[in-house]
Amino acid sequence: MRYRLVLSLLVFLLPAAARAEEPEQLLPAGAQVYLRWDGVEAHRPAYEKTAIGKMMKGDTGDFVAKTFAQIQEGLGSVLTVEQLLGGVPPEKLQKLQADANEAAKLLPLLGKNGFLIAIEVRGLEPPEGQITIILPDAGEKPTPLFGALTLVAGLNKVEVKEVKVGDRTVSTLPLGPVHLTWWAEGKHAVVTFGTDDAEKVVKTMTAGNGARLTANPLYKRMKGFNQFETSARAFVDVESLVKVASKRNKETAQLLDDLGLNGLKALVFYSGFDGDAERGLVEWDVPGPRKGLLSVFDGKPFTLADVPPLPPDVISWSMMNFDPGTFYDASYKAIEAVVGMIEPMALPEVKEFPKKVNEALGIDLRRDLIGSLGNQVMFYNSPSEGPLNFGQTMMVKVKDAKKLQESLEAAIKALGKLGATQVQIKKHTYKDVEVREVHVKQPGFIFVPTYAIHKDWLVVSLFPQSVHGYISRAKGEMAAWKPDPRIEKTFAALPKEVTSISYSDPRPGLNQLLSIAPLIGGAINSFSPETNFDVGSLPNAQEVTRHLFPNVSVTSDDGKTLRQETRASLALPLDVTGIDLYALFIAFSFARIGF
Repeated sequence: MRYRLVLSLLVFLLPAAARAEEPEQLLPAGAQVYLRWDGVEAHRPAYEKTAIGKMMKGDTGDFVAKTFAQIQEGLGSVLTVEQLLGGVPPEKLQKLQADANEAAKLLPLLGKNGFLIAIEVRGLEPPEGQITIILPDAGEKPTPLFGALTLVAGLNKVEVKEVKVGDRTVSTLPLGPVHLTWWAEGKHAVVTFGTDDAEKVVKTMTAGNGARLTANPLYKRMKGFNQFETSARAFVDVESLVKVASKRNKETAQLLDDLGLNGLKALVFYSGFDGDAERGLVEWDVPGPRKGLLSVFDGKPFTLADVPPLPPDVISWSMMNFDPGTFYDASYKAIEAVVGMIEPMALPEVKEFPKKVNEALGIDLRRDLIGSLGNQVMFYNSPSEGPLNFGQTMMVKVKDAKKLQESLEAAIKALGKLGATQVQIKKHTYKDVEVREVHVKQPGFIFVPTYAIHKDWLVVSLFPQSVHGYISRAKGEMAAWKPDPRIEKTFAALPKEVTSISYSDPRPGLNQLLSIAPLIGGAINSFSPETNFDVGSLPNAQEVTRHLFPNVSVTSDDGKTLRQETRASLALPLDVTGIDLYALFIAFSFARIGF
């Protein structure tokens, strides 16, 4: 009898213990958006094997550490401005300064513990939902997070209220129809922002009854993933979000159906490590039927051998299936639907707009120009064909070369007249291919946009040289890019038939950036001596890039799921390259100047 009693108690208590240990047990099963990042420390051995992990062990890591240290110092002294302005009463300065000191520790806390975010949208009219942020294992020392929240409230002169919910002390900020609430739940620090008040939020999340996120099929799918070690995972339950939005009214439901979003079920994302590479995988569940925007990227799969000849020094390129006609039709239909819902009186004008465009251009834009294009698009950037991003070239597959040539010429001349600008199209033959240069008589316009149609590709660039280069390579008269042994091995591990490929080498951009960074730092010190920027702290370009290699990403389609797989040394959002990369790193490099 005694053993049965002990067993019964264990069965009763184990779920409660699991709820205390696993933060996802605090979240509802109906959350449509979920993201968890484990932090750096949880995967330190795997991270240190990667190219970026090796890079951060040298001067680059020291530079980044100093930068973040100065950012922390700046956060810790944030009250200086408020004191000078006299915006904080003396009796509150001590509390705010303590909050500022704690807030400065938030970034290291995130790096150690990671975080998770969940979003649940329960209704649109009236709005009902909740955003939840949890810092796992930060409940015993949550002051960096909570200090940052109270600091923001104090600087904005908003009073934080403390309420008792059971045996918990909960901080809350009522902000009209929404509430910002935070408290420590066992081992975890919890922050919520939503339409429920503090008492309802806490009771709902801690009651222990009802389905939890751990029962969600998408969450279970992520937990079962084992293709590589992951440090971040996420899902978006698109089907659920579409259902909620469709309940708003018939017009919204029809718009979502026209866009084809009813055919998109879910998105699941994984990011992690595999040897010296960062790996990423995005899975789009699109079982069909695909229509609207979801059919834009349909098309016959291609292979690496189908990629047109690229410059040998190309630093980034991407090729994908993309149907401009489908995109135009779906986008315009969506614009009509949105205007019809928001401003019905303006709908006749919107419907009339394509006719006015056609009259202005002297062609039927959809039928003559867009309809002459195929369903593949390519972009590439080569330093030898233009510095920074000026070597960018675009290529589009062509269905009807004759009609496209006529439509482009008519549209360009018409645009020049509309802008009251003298525009001249100069034609010349280069290696038996007709090339057109667009000369714009406008002070300050330094470009000579150039295009040609060759081997069923429309090639467009800012200057003639890029178009000439493509023609020479296509005719086999100049060398073309070939993957090195490492990239060949990478491609061999990825699907052969794909709907998109992208390649980007971060090294040339970083080399150019770091070569000019000392000049910029010296100029800043010269014109603003008070900044005292340490030029010597900038790492050497070779030191930064010696472990890096090109990033590769491909998308495959089995008819039910789109899978985008990435292997990278320095992965940047949206595969940032060219001038965007320079701007990103310049901003980061000199961010600490302001502190």
